[in-house]
Amino acid sequence: MASGTDSHTPWAAPSPLPSGCRTERVRLRYWQPADAPAMLQALSVDRPGFLPWLPWTATDNRTVEECGAAIERQRLKRERLDPPADDFTIAISDARSGDVLGGTGLHRIIHGAHEAEIGYWMRADRRRQGLCQEAVAALVTWAFRSPVEGGWGLRRIHIRCASLNAASRQVPQRLGFVHEATLRKERWVDGLGWDDTLVFGMLRDEWRGEPAGLTIER
Repeated sequence: MASGTDSHTPWAAPSPLPSGCRTERVRLRYWQPADAPAMLQALSVDRPGFLPWLPWTATDNRTVEECGAAIERQRLKRERLDPPADDFTIAISDARSGDVLGGTGLHRIIHGAHEAEIGYWMRADRRRQGLCQEAVAALVTWAFRSPVEGGWGLRRIHIRCASLNAASRQVPQRLGFVHEATLRKERWVDGLGWDDTLVFGMLRDEWRGEPAGLTIER
């Protein structure tokens, strides 16, 4: 995989921002205002099923209006110039039908380290099909590609999850991420108490998980 030039200069988002990417089954793109009803529908298939891992699903994104407001907040975050943007939320859609499947993104970017955290969620009726793993693999590849290739030019990706969240934990494990740390009893999980946070990491030069049929959109 081609990569960007290593540098100690703080990372900055490419300008213009990368457009998106797709695989044989999923497409990654920015949420748009027109997606608000589809976002709501995807979350409402089994909203209680996101708990206790995604508590925001119980307090936000509960109506079309709230989903629309969330999408606007995401736009403002990714277009922010001062301080530099550090959060880029991405929709996961079906590459064939265009249906919204879930969400992911490059979050809490550490500009000095050229590093981002990846999070993800998948609608309940499309789980256990490998779609989340495929979408995350696409996002990691896209993140590591250089801006010249339509990518983000990042050097390192990490994923954090609760140790009791088996479904979330399996994504980085199956993609070959290294289990770098266990932060003991670091997070509170409603109904379960204090739980460990598992930290998984991947460096650009180590990544071998590019999904089949990946296309970077320009």
